[in-house]
Amino acid sequence: MKAQYIQILVAIADHGSLRAAAAALGKSQPALTQALRQAEDEVGVAIFARTSRGVELTEIGERILTRARTITSEINRLDEEVAQLRGEQVGAVHVCVSPLAATRIMPRALTLFRRTHPNIDVRLSSGLFPGALRPLREGRTDILIGPTPPAGMAREITIEHLIETPIQVVTSAESPLLKARSLGELTHAQWIMIGAPGGPGDIFRQPFIDHGLAPPHATTTSESYFGALAMVEHLGAICTFPALLLEEMQKTSRIAPIPIRERIDPLTISLMTRAGHPLTPAADALAMCIRRRVSSL
Repeated sequence: MKAQYIQILVAIADHGSLRAAAAALGKSQPALTQALRQAEDEVGVAIFARTSRGVELTEIGERILTRARTITSEINRLDEEVAQLRGEQVGAVHVCVSPLAATRIMPRALTLFRRTHPNIDVRLSSGLFPGALRPLREGRTDILIGPTPPAGMAREITIEHLIETPIQVVTSAESPLLKARSLGELTHAQWIMIGAPGGPGDIFRQPFIDHGLAPPHATTTSESYFGALAMVEHLGAICTFPALLLEEMQKTSRIAPIPIRERIDPLTISLMTRAGHPLTPAADALAMCIRRRVSSL
C-alpha cells in the first residue's frame, strides 16, 4: 500500500466518517473517497463497510488499520527523535498508567522530568491489561506502567519489573465483614472485580482455589478504581486492592483492609514498552525518572 493512503485510513477510522475525516485532513470529501477507493483497489479487499452511520472497519480492515497506526506512530516518532537529538524540546510522550502508578509513581517522576524537559508534552491515559496492551503494540502508547500481564498476553512487549505490592482485601470502614479472619468467611460476600475479566482484578479467585474453597462470583465489574471504591464504601462490598495504594485512598474513601490470615500473592508493577522499538530520547528520559521514583518507594 502506498504511504499516502496510511494517514487517510487512520483519519477515517478515528473520525468514523469520510466527511469528518476530510475536514480533519483539510481535503474534500470526493478526494478522500477516491483515495479510499484506490487504497482498497490496491490491496484487493474492502477496508471499510459503508453504513447509515458512516463507515466501519471490516475484519480485514481492522488488521490493516493496526499496521497503519504502527506506521503512522513510527513516522511521528522519527520526526520527534531527530528533533530531540538536535537538542530541541519538541514532541510528546504518551504514558498509560494504572491507578497505583498514577498516584504513587507519576507525580514525583514528572517533577524530576520537568527539570530537564520543561517543554515536552506528557500525555497520560489510564488502563490495565488486557485493554491497555493494544495501544502499546500499535505505538499509540510509548510507556505502560501497571500490573505485569501474563506471559501469554505479553507478545511484542518488553517488560521491566519495577516493584511488588502486597494485595489486601478491603471493604467499607463500617462493614461487619471487617470481623472476618479467613477467606472462607467471605465466599458469600458481594465481590467487585476491578478491571476486565482476565485482568489484574481477576486475582481474587485464585486464593480461594489454592485453599480448597469455591471462588466467589464477582456480581459487579468496574473498569474504574474510583467507581469500585465508591461501591465498596457505600454498599459494603469487597475487592482486592494493592496495599501500596491503600493508605492514599483511605485519605478520601472510608475503606479498610480485612485482616484475613491467608496470604494473597503480591502484584508486580512493571514498565512496559514495545519490543524492538527504541524510545525517543524524551521518552527514555521519562522512563529513567520513573525508575528513580520507584527506587525511593
